[in-house]
Amino acid sequence: MKPFAVLGLGNSLMGDDAAGVAVAEMLARDSTVTDRAEVWTAGADVLRSMDRIDGRERVILVDAVECGEEPGRVSVVDQPPLDRQHGHAHWLSAAEAVELMRRAMPGLRPAKFTWVLVHVASIKAQEGLSAEVAAAIPAAAAAVKALIP
Repeated sequence: MKPFAVLGLGNSLMGDDAAGVAVAEMLARDSTVTDRAEVWTAGADVLRSMDRIDGRERVILVDAVECGEEPGRVSVVDQPPLDRQHGHAHWLSAAEAVELMRRAMPGLRPAKFTWVLVHVASIKAQEGLSAEVAAAIPAAAAAVKALIP
């Protein structure tokens, strides 16, 4: 098992929500990353990847975050804010899914999750990334690479 995992999150049918998927696809073609990390796309369901996450030294989750301003900005955080605004109980954000994994499996490794977030203006049904978000994909990939020694 490789010590690092990179999960690209998002839905390619929801426009800029696919930013994490685009970053993971770029990194999966880079042997300097794949020599040290397993890279995959996890769609919108982090919980399905729980068995592949356990035991890693670090997991890097790449996702879009709706901010309304500064689309294309990339940030790296250890804990994104939990979204409590859904309106129903049958959907978990990626951050809530990670928190649920930690509570359900107290011995879950890794102890370290890092988020690389690509800021997007909005998430809506459409094909393809906006120009601002598409331009940010290489910067987000570079941010992930900097986290993998």
